[in-house]
Amino acid sequence: MRAEARGGSHAGVTLVELLIATCVAALALAGAWGWVWNAGAAARAAGARAQAATAGAFAVRVMADDLAQAAGLLSTPAGRAPSEAFAILHVHPGEPPETVTIVWDRSRRVLWRKASGTYLADQVSAFEVRYFAAGGEELPGAGPDATDWPSQVARMEITVRALRDGRSVTRVLSTCLGPA
Repeated sequence: MRAEARGGSHAGVTLVELLIATCVAALALAGAWGWVWNAGAAARAAGARAQAATAGAFAVRVMADDLAQAAGLLSTPAGRAPSEAFAILHVHPGEPPETVTIVWDRSRRVLWRKASGTYLADQVSAFEVRYFAAGGEELPGAGPDATDWPSQVARMEITVRALRDGRSVTRVLSTCLGPA
């Protein structure tokens, strides 16, 4: 038989060494936890801002395409404020004219195309349409009460503000437009 000498080295870890190593690792992880938590919050905020920017940019791009194809401006739909909705006439070759309406549903914070037909963007915290005459002056009272108001509008300015998780992004579209 073989006898081991006392005081020699031994393989393995004692319980005390294991407890000390666990405490050191726990302290290191606790210190890193705050950094990981902040990094996660920053990533969520960046994601929310990107979603808001995407929603706003998509809505503005669709409206810009609609306005580029418009034959003219129509009266605002009944019951809708001209600052929160507009209607345009599309005339495509070989097809009957089509009315396209953009409406902001303030209570649901949704921007609709063709009035609750196609969803453009959600979490829209602000939507404003402003109308300008050919001389550049704003037409503050423009609306369906004045029967000739579409013929006075030469330019529209549309502002869309999308909000996601406290992050807000604003997009502005300015376009020239004539009467239908």
